[in-house]
Formats: sequence, structure tokens, C-alpha cells
Amino acid sequence: MQPIAPAPQRPATSNPSSTPNASVPRLRKASAACRECKRSKARCQIREGASHCDRCTERRLSCVFDLEEDKRRKLAHKRKILKLEEERDDLLQLVKALQNSSDSKAIQVLNLIEVKLYIDNDNSELERETTPTLNKQMSSHRGPDIQHPVDIPVYRISAAPWTSVTESDDFVSHLISLWLTWSHPFYNWIDRELFLRNSQFCSPFLVNCILAEACFHSDCPEAYADPNNPNSKGVHFYEEAQKLYKKIEGRLDMPSIQGCGVLFVCMAAMGKNRMGWWYLGQVRSMAEEYAKMHLDSPSSTPTRESRAIGNTIWGIYNLTATASISLMKHMAIDHLEEDIWTAYPRQMDPVQSHIPCVLNRFTTLSEISVDANRLVFASGLKSPRDELEEALKGILKRLDDWKSNLPTCLTPDNPTVSQSLSLHMLYHAVVIMLWSLLKKEDTNGCVDSALAIIDFLYIPRARWGPDDISPTTIHWVSMALFTLVEDLDNCDHCNAFTELGVTVTLLKEILRILRVFAEKKG
Repeated sequence: MQPIAPAPQRPATSNPSSTPNASVPRLRKASAACRECKRSKARCQIREGASHCDRCTERRLSCVFDLEEDKRRKLAHKRKILKLEEERDDLLQLVKALQNSSDSKAIQVLNLIEVKLYIDNDNSELERETTPTLNKQMSSHRGPDIQHPVDIPVYRISAAPWTSVTESDDFVSHLISLWLTWSHPFYNWIDRELFLRNSQFCSPFLVNCILAEACFHSDCPEAYADPNNPNSKGVHFYEEAQKLYKKIEGRLDMPSIQGCGVLFVCMAAMGKNRMGWWYLGQVRSMAEEYAKMHLDSPSSTPTRESRAIGNTIWGIYNLTATASISLMKHMAIDHLEEDIWTAYPRQMDPVQSHIPCVLNRFTTLSEISVDANRLVFASGLKSPRDELEEALKGILKRLDDWKSNLPTCLTPDNPTVSQSLSLHMLYHAVVIMLWSLLKKEDTNGCVDSALAIIDFLYIPRARWGPDDISPTTIHWVSMALFTLVEDLDNCDHCNAFTELGVTVTLLKEILRILRVFAEKKG
């Protein structure tokens, strides 16, 4: 066999560019394509020692190699192992901290974790599958799933002809029972028996308003306009109420007035404050006009209907704190011992409702609040500090007298109904509102009241569940949050703020506003 002859050499050329340059690094295929080459599905080549591929360099493109997108098994496993090791170290530190902490500190740590997830994910339904204890604790307070009913509604209401949103009588009965249990007893502006039995005191507009607010007391899938959107609670009933309002706008009757009042509360729960203030203006004007027409010559023998109208006017007055009280004399409602309250849907024994007691004291507190607003803001000018402080002292004395003269059934020592706690939270909200006028020179009164609101939230959370706090308390809870956020450097205040964020499930919009507020403050 003859050896293969070597290939003939190429003739030399005078072109210097064709002469091989040993100093130029040769191209090699990149182990993982850059983003531009991957997007264009082009061949990605890179010279040894270079940080940009040849194609991006020639085209002057941004060349980025993302290691996280490198799906090679060896590197992917390495990154996953490093991530798992970091998570394991964090978990061990957390477990160690919980083991060495008292029960109260451990609860604070768990609450802080929930608040962080709540804010970061902007999701009201936190994933608790990995924490069976918390999941069990929370599930015990959830409303019943209408697909698997476990309770019998206190009140039976048919869906037709009152709403077209749902055809389920069971679901409507469930929502009405929730609303009459948790929202109605505080404002008491709707006569329950007349609402349930007399069509003159009911309307589709009012029913849809009530159903919209009641959805915030329920975790049934039907309570959401979109089951995949946690922010859609009650929206379908609210939209139905809006359509009906356009048809009845200008009508002056009890269901229309009451419906606008309920919508104000509903807007607060949805975080639509501007729309809420609009409804508040509507209900104030309607209540004034109705009172002028129907309450100038009160009947010597009050009927149930006349008492229901009186309750509505006073309830709206308490809500707005602006309607004139000169339309009628001070009204004290008799305490009916047979009037009971049951913590639906909890399986608990019925107790005396104390609804008339709450309304009487609510009215007195509203009078103090109105007088305070007139005293401080009537002139439209900023009062000197010494005059302002003197005026606030006089108001505080009236507030203290109001608190000390509460009947035994409304004292905070042994509350049996949720509406009595709402009354105390309102008292402290008034204190915060007035004392905040002194700005940062004297904030002890504001902070003490904010902490008191948190303490009152613990009681219903322990007795009836965190989801059974009335949406009417959102305004007062938000005042406590904004008070505490000014001094989160204080450890006790920071812990209280964290507890408050976990306790109330209706704080999505407020937490979002607080987040923006905190970012602006740096």
C-alpha cells in the first residue's frame, strides 16, 4: 500500500487579511444560547474569553446569558440544591425561633408570615395547605359552602322576585340570615319583621344592596361574581342594585333610603370610598326630605310602622352624623327581653339582642360627634392650639361620661353580642379623629385608642370568628392602622399592627393604601 500523498499547498497571496492570525480566538458553540439568539433561533457562537456572542457583537445587540434559563441537567440540579439548602436553613432558623419563644411570640411570628404573604401576593385566600393547624383553625370560621350546606338559615327568603342574580332560595336565605345576624343589629335602621313580611317595606333594590354587603360575611363560591377573583365579592349583587337604582332614582320611600345607606357600608367594604360618599350624600338628603314630610306631626299612638320609620331616620342620622336632630325629640327605645340574637351560622345558644340599647347609645355618641365637628370645624379656620386643646378637653369629658354611663349589657367586660363591641370601637375612632388634630405634639390618646380597637377585635375573633366582623367597622379599623403605622419603630405597636392586619379579612384595599403610604414615607 502506498502512503497518501500530502495535499498541495495553496499559493501565497498578497492579501494580508487572508493570512491566518494566531492571536484571534477561535469561535466555539455556546453551551447555552443568549436571549437574542434563542429568540431568533440562530446559532450562538462565542469566542474564548469573550462575554458576548459573535452574532450580537456584529449586530450591536444586547447579549445576555441567563443562567436560570440554562436547562442542562447538571447545572439545574446544582441550582435547585443550593435553593433547597437556603430554604432549609431558613426553615431551621424559623423552627428554632418558634421552639425558643413563648406562645404569644410564636403566634406573632406566624401572624407576621401571613401578613407578608397577604401583601406580597395580594391574595385574600392564603395557601394554608402546608400548615394544617392554621388551615383547620381558619376553616372552622369559614361560611358554609352552599353546595354542601351544613346549617339551616334563620330566615327563609325566596330569590324571586327580589333578585335576578341567582335563582337559589337557599343562598339568598343564607345571605339574608348572615346580614340580619352581623350587620343589622348595630345600625338597626331596618325593621326586621316588616322587611321580612311586608312588601311595602321591601324592594328589589334594598334586597340586592343587602345581599351585596352580606357577601362579605360569606365564603361561599356564589358570594363572588368571579370565583377566580378574590376581589369580586358581592360585585354581581351591587351591579344589580345599581341598575335598579337608576330606575327608582328620585323615589322617596323607606326601602330606597335604607338601600342607599346599606350601599354606603358596602362601598366601604369594597374600598370604593368616593362612590360611598356619593351614596352617603344621597341618603342624607333623602332622610331629611322624608323626615320633613312624615315626622312633623308624630302620632300620639305609635304604630310598628311609625317606629320603623323613626328607627330608619335615627339609624341614618347615626351613619351620617349630619342629619338634623331637630326633626324629632330624643328617642329612647324600650328594651324588649324577648328580642334574641343568634350567632348564625355558629351552633350557639341564642342570647338577648340588646339592639335597642345599642341604638340609644349610638345616637347619643353621634350627637357628641356632631357637636365636636361643629365646635372644631364650623368657623372654617384653624383654631389656635390652646383653644383647640381646651375644646377637646370638653368633648373628652362628654365622651368619658358617655362611656361611664353605659348600661351593664354594653360594658366591654362580658360582651354577649358583637354590636356592643362595634359601639366601643366607634368611641375610640372618635377619640382618634379628634386627638389627631393635635398632630404629633400629643399622640398618646390616639395610640391608646388604636390599641384598644385591636383589643376589641380579639374578642369577636375568639367568640365568633374573624370573618364575622361587620363591614361597618372598616372605617374605624383603618383609623387604627394609620395611627399605628406612624410609629412602627415601637416594638409593641409593630406587633399590634401585625395582629390587626391578620385579624380582619376585609383589609385588602386598606393594606394597599398603607403600602403606598409607607413607600412614600420611605
